[in-house]
Amino acid sequence: MNTINLGDFRLDFQPTYIKLKINEGFHFDAKAFEELHSIKEEIYGNLKVGILVCNDAEADYSIDPLVLVHYKEILENHLQWVIVVSNIVSDFKNFEYLQRLTKVPCKFVRNYKSLHPESCIAS
Repeated sequence: MNTINLGDFRLDFQPTYIKLKINEGFHFDAKAFEELHSIKEEIYGNLKVGILVCNDAEADYSIDPLVLVHYKEILENHLQWVIVVSNIVSDFKNFEYLQRLTKVPCKFVRNYKSLHPESCIAS
């Protein structure tokens, strides 16, 4: 697995998806999204990939929901699916925004045990 640690967030690259871990105290905003998108295009080109968002149970971070509005077209053109793995209430709220504002298939799970080979990670 190839990993890039950008300080504010870490990306782990798999053949068909990217694992995104937002680090403690970071605000994921337009600048972070553009950086993520640029790296995604360098590695995968125009291939649609999945995004697996996961964080530590104690992590405190935020995501700017306007990213989902301003970059809606990019999200829909470049993402095959999004899975959020978390027990944090604010993560579920961010997931609900994503699910409502895009056509990208989304799933929210509380732990990795909820993911299995038949899940959308395998597709």
